[in-house]
Amino acid sequence: MFDNEEWINFEAEEENENEDAEFITSGQHSNQSPQVDLQFQNDLRKLILGIQNDTSIKPEEKAHIIQNLMTSKWRQFEKKPSPSTSNNSEPTEEDLKPTYNENSQTLGCKHYRRGAKLQSNCCNRWFTCRFCHDDASDHQIDRHATKNMMCMYCQTIQPVNKSCNKCERELAKYYCDKCKFWDDQPNKHIYHCDSCKICRVGRGLGIDYFHCDVCDCCLQINLKDSHRCIEKNLERDCVICGEYLFTSISQAIFMPCGHSMHSNCYNEYVTTAYQCPTCWKSIGNMDPYFRRIDAIVAQQKMPPEYDNFFAHILCNDCEKRSTVKYHFLYHKCPYCQSYNTKVLETKEKLPSEEELSEEENTSSSSYNNSVVGSSSNNTSDISNGNNGNGVGIINTTTNGGGASSSGAQVRQSRVMEVTAMMQGEEGPPDDGNATEHRTRNPLNSLSNHYIN
Repeated sequence: MFDNEEWINFEAEEENENEDAEFITSGQHSNQSPQVDLQFQNDLRKLILGIQNDTSIKPEEKAHIIQNLMTSKWRQFEKKPSPSTSNNSEPTEEDLKPTYNENSQTLGCKHYRRGAKLQSNCCNRWFTCRFCHDDASDHQIDRHATKNMMCMYCQTIQPVNKSCNKCERELAKYYCDKCKFWDDQPNKHIYHCDSCKICRVGRGLGIDYFHCDVCDCCLQINLKDSHRCIEKNLERDCVICGEYLFTSISQAIFMPCGHSMHSNCYNEYVTTAYQCPTCWKSIGNMDPYFRRIDAIVAQQKMPPEYDNFFAHILCNDCEKRSTVKYHFLYHKCPYCQSYNTKVLETKEKLPSEEELSEEENTSSSSYNNSVVGSSSNNTSDISNGNNGNGVGIINTTTNGGGASSSGAQVRQSRVMEVTAMMQGEEGPPDDGNATEHRTRNPLNSLSNHYIN
C-alpha cells in the first residue's frame, strides 16, 4: 500500500538535491547533451505505480498526488527567488536615475508619461510602470498591492500619492488610488470602472462608455442595445497578435458576430480577409463583394461534364445547410445570398435509367439515319454484293447494338474519369475550417470600403 510519508520524504530529498544542483549555462559544455537523472526517474516511476495500484486511494486523490509528484521539480524551482530579486527596499543607484518617455522626452517610460516610480510588492524592485516590471521579470505584478513610490524629481521614497510630499510637485494629471496608476498624458480622458477593477480610456461611464455585465467589460455607449453579448468577452488573447485583451492598452473593437480584436490588428486583417478568424462569419456588409462574384460566375460557365455534380454546403453567415450546383470556386447560399460558405461534400447525380435509354435511342436513331443516308448512294453495289465496303456497312448496321453500346461505354468511361478526378475535391483541405474560395479567390484582397 502506498505510504504518504514516502511521498513527503521523496519531496524532501528532491529539495536537498535541488539546493546542491548547478545549472549549466549555454556557454559551457556546448557539445554535451543535457544529463538525465535516471535514479530520480526510476524512483518517481515506482511511486506512481504504487499509487496507481493502491485501491484504498480514491481516483481523484490519485490524480492529485501523481500530479504533485510529476511537478515536484518545477515547484521547487518556482520557490527559488530570482537571481536579480532583492529583498532590500532601498533603491540602487540605477533605480534613482529618472527614466524618460521616448516620444515626448518627458519623465516616464515607453508606456506612460509620469513623474514617479513604483516599488513592486512582490519582489521589492523599482520600475516606472507595471509593464516595465512584467517585461523584466518572470512573474506579473499585483498593481493593487503597491504601497511605495519614488518621486523622480527629488528621489524621495514615500507612500503612493498623486503629488510628492517633499517637493509638492504633481506627478501626473490623472492618478487612481485603487489601481495605483499615474498618467500625465495631456488631453487624455481616463476613468475608473469598479466592475472591471481597472482604469479605462474615456470620459466616463454613462457618458461615452457603459459596462456590460454579461461581456464583463466596458463598451462604447452606442453599442448598448445593438451588440452581441459573449460571456467575459475580453478575457482572452487577441487572435492576431496574442496579447491579453482585457488589460491591453491598445484599443479593442467588437465585430458584428460579437468577437473582438485590437483595432490596429483589425485594420490590417481586413485587407486580406473578410471572415472573423474565430467563427468565420462575415465581419461587415459584403453585399457589394458578393454581387461582383455573381457577375464572375455568370461569365465563367462550368464545363458540361460537371452538369450533374452538386455540392452540399454550410453557410457561415446564416448557419444553414443546402445543396447547390458544384462550382470550382464559389458556392452561393440560397437562403442569405452569401458566398461565405464551405463545402461539406461533393456528389454526382447520375442520370436515371429513363434518361440513359432516351440518350441511347437518340444516339442510335441519329446514327441509323447517317448510315441510311450514306448507304442509299451505294444501293446497287450492296444489292449485287460486289462491294466490300458496302458489306462492311451492312454488317455494322445489322449488328445494331454495337454503335449504341459503344456510345454507352464511352459515356460510362467519361463518368468514371470525372468521378476519379473529383475525389480529391470533396470539401475544403483544412477539415472545413475555411471556405474554398477564401484561399483561391482572386478577389480576396478587400479594402475597408466593404467593411461597415
